[in-house]
Amino acid sequence: MTAADPNLSAGADQPEGATTLRGILFLLLATTIFPIQDVIIKSLSSDFAVHQIVFWRSVFALPVALAMARYEGALWPLKIGSWPLQLTRAVAAFSSYLVYYMALAAIGLAETAAITFSTPIFVTLLAAVFLGERIGIWRWLAVLLGMAGVLVIVQPGAAVFEPAALLALAAALFYAVSIIATRRLGNRTNGGTMTLVTLLVYIVGGTVLGLVFSGLETASPHPSLAFLYRDWIAPAPMDWLALAALGVTSGIGFFALSQAYRMAEASVVTPFEYTYLPWAVLWGYVVFGVLPVMSTWIGLLLIVGSGLLILFRETMRGRRIVRRRGLGVMRQR
Repeated sequence: MTAADPNLSAGADQPEGATTLRGILFLLLATTIFPIQDVIIKSLSSDFAVHQIVFWRSVFALPVALAMARYEGALWPLKIGSWPLQLTRAVAAFSSYLVYYMALAAIGLAETAAITFSTPIFVTLLAAVFLGERIGIWRWLAVLLGMAGVLVIVQPGAAVFEPAALLALAAALFYAVSIIATRRLGNRTNGGTMTLVTLLVYIVGGTVLGLVFSGLETASPHPSLAFLYRDWIAPAPMDWLALAALGVTSGIGFFALSQAYRMAEASVVTPFEYTYLPWAVLWGYVVFGVLPVMSTWIGLLLIVGSGLLILFRETMRGRRIVRRRGLGVMRQR
């Protein structure tokens, strides 16, 4: 989700330092909440289909997101800007979300999150192709550093290679496409409109995939494929609570991200998105008893270093897209 106009910062009459601190605190709230959402979905992945979870999560998130947009005054009138770009952005975000959680069904929270944080690499490459942006030596260095980190985690060709890692990499690529579409939209739209369009695409997409994949295969040997092909089932009372919690956590997370990027410049708050990773490691250990292996830690450090290097160089060059909107990885979760 993209934040509202940063020039309309909440608390603009407050001292700049206090407003920035509140923005950081909102970002930390988001990074604390979103891993809980991942834990719930990973826990549900053994019983439910991913498209059923996407559908109900979006249904429960819709009223929360609408209330948030109404609170910020960014919902009406709708500012579509460009239907092709809006739909490209929403479908790319939906695809990213879908394959991210398919990956999560097979590999750990920390590994999935770490690979997905390679998004700034793909944004850099796609911006050069579709936006005509030049890639200097430092950005190439960051791209190569991040790719090395991805290879260390994914380990293609190794005996322990897990194909689901490629799904996490695809999630980063799809997410980068949605960011490029957001850049192209520019100020022709607003956060409330993009949130509404995205959630509606999620609901329609979940419904269509449910009709297409349900019943095709019921016993896939791979957790990610089983997560996709599984039939929809009637949720039990506790399952309804879990699905409702997904909607509430995503709605609160979206609101916190919106506030964070309204109150402070992205160059200040975006690095705090990496605090998501320690939470992913912690919940992966507490709930599932899994800790990342050494190669994951090494790859994670390389990817984080790559993202921070891109952010630092773009900030130093004074690019408004980074200073104001950022390259955040969670912006459309």
